[in-house]
Amino acid sequence: MRGRGRSAAAELATLAAQPLISVLMPVHDTEPRYLGEAIGSVQDQQYPNWELIVVDDGSSRTDTLRAVERAVSRDTRITARLLNRNSGISRASNAGLELCRGELVAFLDHDDRLTEEALLRVAQSFDEHEIDVAYSDQEKITADGARTDAFLKPDWSPVHALGVMYVGHLLVARLELVSDVGGFDPAYDGIQDFELLLRLAERTRRIYHIPETLYQWRAIPGSIALSEGEKEDVPELQARAVNEHLRRRGIAAEAIPHQAIPHRVRLRPSPRAARPAVDVVVVSRRDANGPFTPGRQANLAASRGDGEFIAFLGEDAEVVEPDWQEQLLLYAGIPGVGAVAPTITRPDGRVEAAGVAIGLYDPAVPVLRGTPSSDDGYYGSLSCAREVSAAGMDCLLVRRSVFEELGGFEQAYSRQFGDFDLCLRIGELGLSVICAPSPRIISHTTEATRRSDFDLIDRALFVDRWWERLEEGDPYYSRRFFREAADYTISPFSGDPQQIAMREAVG
Repeated sequence: MRGRGRSAAAELATLAAQPLISVLMPVHDTEPRYLGEAIGSVQDQQYPNWELIVVDDGSSRTDTLRAVERAVSRDTRITARLLNRNSGISRASNAGLELCRGELVAFLDHDDRLTEEALLRVAQSFDEHEIDVAYSDQEKITADGARTDAFLKPDWSPVHALGVMYVGHLLVARLELVSDVGGFDPAYDGIQDFELLLRLAERTRRIYHIPETLYQWRAIPGSIALSEGEKEDVPELQARAVNEHLRRRGIAAEAIPHQAIPHRVRLRPSPRAARPAVDVVVVSRRDANGPFTPGRQANLAASRGDGEFIAFLGEDAEVVEPDWQEQLLLYAGIPGVGAVAPTITRPDGRVEAAGVAIGLYDPAVPVLRGTPSSDDGYYGSLSCAREVSAAGMDCLLVRRSVFEELGGFEQAYSRQFGDFDLCLRIGELGLSVICAPSPRIISHTTEATRRSDFDLIDRALFVDRWWERLEEGDPYYSRRFFREAADYTISPFSGDPQQIAMREAVG
């Protein structure tokens, strides 16, 4: 990470510019102790060029008002606006946006905290990258201040963001862009930052993930950080926000709350007048003439069709749901998507592969193998569709124009890695690969068959071709996760306080 072995002053000196960052914090009847910690976390920033805009949303607690007044009187960088009545968090935030003078605006809840390097990392990110929005990893803090439950997020994943409010905190955007989209919408109080992000994403793709824990989210009664059941109206609001977003983008899908998991949204296809043609290619050992080479066989079969999409199926794949093509086409129709795969399950209902992560203990590893497929996964990684680096040929839907532009599967691979190689080349075109939670596809391929397909030369070819990508790590799977398994376990060497405490306890 940046900053290791370097002083904040040295890091500040490398910045081409030090833009003013407005930290916006709406307040309502906040416990003064927590409010003081939130304000203090801004005052303790290593980055000096900030202002704090506090908007009191009609607090009835006199001790809250006194805490706000005291902070303003003691620090000229803090400005307060006191509203006469409680108007809701969106209207209060919009009132604060009117006072912001910074090029960038960062959003801080009234009882949360920033880490001391947070705004420095924000400034560095905007300095080093051409971006309009940034977000960071986060963790929770309990009522007594204990740090817990670090959330290590993927790089910007617009499809994943439709199903999970994963971006969360810390969220920073250019003030001009926030103003252009109209600020916060009071109709979505409770998920106002999520709904704002959807509208921001309609205006820019320059959204950047800062892979450091910069925000501490207070887990106290009334906060979603404590329990996802704290705000019961969130699922419906979330689905409504996504549906409006889909409508504005002209995407033929409908968002509905997940039937079993709180704060998750599933997409289902909308009726369409005509469905694009899909050529289904089943690659089989039984029909192979000569050595079994999946890529060569798949290319030959695909060349004989003319459908707009090609669905590649493994010979041992069992399609359970009759509308499986419609479900995959839903995601294939989203702008920027190049290929779609479902979560592949075993006959016992456990996951065989929920997409593939690259650059771990092996160059390409199935994600969440062995997990019950009905689980949420890691913050929605199983229950909702999301971007992945690659997916296998057990079931893979690809737009024909993309497949032909890339020349199909690389036939230098004899048995393995051709499908993963194709997905990485799709990524090089600026397109994404999506792993969807449905349709249900069961793989009956045995572990013995998978082992028999292993080929060292194929592995070496894949590693040689994609060495730099593998070294960079997977953009959708944090480098702070344990590298020996693709199961989202945080590494004991990641710096996460939970893992450090566990390591110290055992030895």
